Amino acid sequence: MPYVRPTSHLERVRNLIDGRVPDPGADSTRLARSYRRSLDDYRLDPGATAGPRILSAGELRAIQQSEEGFLRSAALCLPRLHAMVREAGYCVILANAHGVTIDYAVDQDQRKHFRKAGLYLGSCWSEDEEGTCGIASVLLDQAPITVHKLDHFRAAFTSLTCSAAPIFSARDELIGVLDASALSSPDARDSQRLVYQLVRQSATMIEDAYFLQSHDYCHIMLAHRNRHFVEVQPEMLLAIDEHGMVVAANRCARQLVAALATLPRPIEEVFEVSPGRLFDRRAGSQLLSLRMTNAGAGSWLHARIRAPSRSSPRQFPDATDSAPARRSLAQHEQAERTRIANAMAAAKWRPLDAAAMLGMSRATLYRRLRQFDIVPPHRQ
Repeated sequence: MPYVRPTSHLERVRNLIDGRVPDPGADSTRLARSYRRSLDDYRLDPGATAGPRILSAGELRAIQQSEEGFLRSAALCLPRLHAMVREAGYCVILANAHGVTIDYAVDQDQRKHFRKAGLYLGSCWSEDEEGTCGIASVLLDQAPITVHKLDHFRAAFTSLTCSAAPIFSARDELIGVLDASALSSPDARDSQRLVYQLVRQSATMIEDAYFLQSHDYCHIMLAHRNRHFVEVQPEMLLAIDEHGMVVAANRCARQLVAALATLPRPIEEVFEVSPGRLFDRRAGSQLLSLRMTNAGAGSWLHARIRAPSRSSPRQFPDATDSAPARRSLAQHEQAERTRIANAMAAAKWRPLDAAAMLGMSRATLYRRLRQFDIVPPHRQ
């Protein structure tokens, strides 16, 4: 049931857009932008009380098959996060880069109630369908957020609280969203701070698990600035091929080590160490202290090297393998497809930025992406 009357909620939505809500919260600017898109671009009704669209079993199965690697990476983290928040009445949702719920964790005796609220496998949470909500906001802004109760655009969801965080690949491409949602909670937004932080930490853990799985054919450097945390919780991950080239690094490593901004590059240009020393059989059982190249005093990392577990990259099934071949495009359509694909690549696959570059609304961009079957490189 909606938390407020639809008419009252519509008034609040318009007041927030116009800046007339007292103490609107830290994310009021993001929420107002999302409200405006929901009203003007998508023509959604904030008073609507119907739940989200839920895919059929066949549609969901095809998407899950295409996301096999992602699901495998998150398999341990979802129940772990749920165990931390379940007593407070939360479920945990994993959505793909299109806002489709592909996995979730919920108490068995609460499953019926969460399903009634739309928190269920196959539910679709894109902004052009459901307006402002946790998953949709993260998909567009690619930043974590808590969308708390009345923050939701649609009256149907104003009893929910949702804390969500983005999950990125090693190429900085958004691959999914992790979300913890509750059917009821205190009215104060501050009550969600702990859950928000837990979701962010868990999203980073899934990113790192996806990194390790995607690069298990490489030597992996597990590193930390504090030698005592290398074994228990490495913060930096680097994938190094057989030629001593750093081919990938996780987000933390790229943020902390300036030399990793451009990849691939030889390991000697990142650390004062030779590939031979790294690949020495004894390195896997020793803790290495590595000094960053061209860095000042004290710029050291402590690391351990993990040997490759396979000789070639993994090949995960793709749902497009069984889909009908894309129709041939006319010359003007091919030109438009190329223009959109180039804009998406230039914007690092951020739809909000690409739409601005192309001079079209996000809703139009989404339709063109589906029409021309344009997908990020890691989905191909």
